[in-house]
Amino acid sequence: MNHKANKRSLRIFSWIALLSVAIFMYQCTEDPYEPDVTGTIAGIVKDAETDAPLPNVTITTQPATAEAPVTGQDGRYLISEVDTGQYSIVAEKADYDSKILSIKVKKNDTARVTVLLNPSDGSASSDITFEDRFMPGEGAQDQPIDPLLSWKAVDGTADDSLTYDVFLYRPDSPSRTLVAEGITDTSYRVDPLIYNSVYYWQVKAMDEQDDENVTYSRTLSFKTKGISDNSLFFVQKVDGDYEVMAYDFDREDVNPITFNNQRDWAPKLNPKSGRIAFVSDADVKPLIYTMDKNGGEIQQLSDDLAVNGYHNYGNAFDWDEKRGKIVFSHNRYLYEIDANGTNLQAITTAPANRHFREVEISPDGAQILTLTIGEKVYNSEIYLMDRNGSNKQVLIDNPPGIVQSPSWSIDGNSILYTQDVSGNESIDGRMLDSRIFRLNLSTMDTTALSQNKSQGTNDMHPRYSPTGAQIVFTNAPNDDSQPPRIMIMGDDGESREELVEEGRLPFWK
Repeated sequence: MNHKANKRSLRIFSWIALLSVAIFMYQCTEDPYEPDVTGTIAGIVKDAETDAPLPNVTITTQPATAEAPVTGQDGRYLISEVDTGQYSIVAEKADYDSKILSIKVKKNDTARVTVLLNPSDGSASSDITFEDRFMPGEGAQDQPIDPLLSWKAVDGTADDSLTYDVFLYRPDSPSRTLVAEGITDTSYRVDPLIYNSVYYWQVKAMDEQDDENVTYSRTLSFKTKGISDNSLFFVQKVDGDYEVMAYDFDREDVNPITFNNQRDWAPKLNPKSGRIAFVSDADVKPLIYTMDKNGGEIQQLSDDLAVNGYHNYGNAFDWDEKRGKIVFSHNRYLYEIDANGTNLQAITTAPANRHFREVEISPDGAQILTLTIGEKVYNSEIYLMDRNGSNKQVLIDNPPGIVQSPSWSIDGNSILYTQDVSGNESIDGRMLDSRIFRLNLSTMDTTALSQNKSQGTNDMHPRYSPTGAQIVFTNAPNDDSQPPRIMIMGDDGESREELVEEGRLPFWK
């Protein structure tokens, strides 16, 4: 082969090699491996009148999935390997009205939906008809958590009075719930529901003079409002117990978060996860629980270590947002636990004859601010230590009067705390003139911030706003003649005003 042929062959080989590399790179770029992100849909279909499971119901979805199952004799169905996202579930069976429900499928989770079907001939033998005047109407959004359900029904044969049963249920409920029975009004206000949740409701109309003259309304859905991201959480006394509440700055209203008829205390939001940690005596002793900010998905963390100790009312815990943990005290011991309730570990102990009463993690997660207390409630000190419990430093060393409520500034350069400047040291812990102070951690200079406080009241539980421009706190008469209220002021102590008429332990982050 001559020199020109060799040169031409080499050039062809080079072009083939380059083309192969280009094809390989294109395939790697355009078709990367993506793992499946799927969940499961499961549930049961029942007769809306008898609550009996319904077999042979065809289940389809919109958008469509690979499976379109038919319910078994137990009324159950299952659709596996469903791509995550929003779906409508369609249930169809001969002699029954079809039903469409909405559901959200999450990664590696099972979305459970109970479907109640009405017999299609259920109203044919009845002279009662419902007018299309339902409130809230089908698909209504942003409804209050105690909505007023209203309807209109007419008996076409007589002037006999009608009575009504009202049913209400969530998509994942095993069966519908009878919330009102035999009422004569055409409206009913339900008890507080869960925020940010879909509910289905239906009315049964009955002729008092004719047991067979009965009909059911169509089933309607609505969704309750969610708690705004711009909310402050606090505690309020309700019927003798304490419940977690939220003040919504956008709507300027107060919303209950818990309805447990127990002492739910000291709510603290983790903005990173969107969950609230709080202490409840649902299991008799004060244990830590978490929930989403709408009051759902409540989870108990520790089974046996209560947040207690000398004069400890359940305040001594805080989120370590960077590590996904909660730090809390049990008598003179400081512990940490993962947010899912695992990995419980001891961090450090308080000085001899003292217990931890309050705990705050620094904004950068590097330090812990604590209040320790002796057997007497006025024997109080504020400590600063490293996150691992080392290098303890006394910031406030047991001055006259009760000291409490240490909390961090947004930048971590100062802290807020309160002190009863009257110096009163009664054994029952009564404070006469508790005021808010700011301590600069670099200079150790103290600034008084309660100069405009009304005489005969106590300022307590101060916390900075998310921007650091304001301070929210509790103010109450020192003789407990009136309930405590939540107030707000500038970071200089000026422009004090009432925010919530009754409440304590505000948390704003």
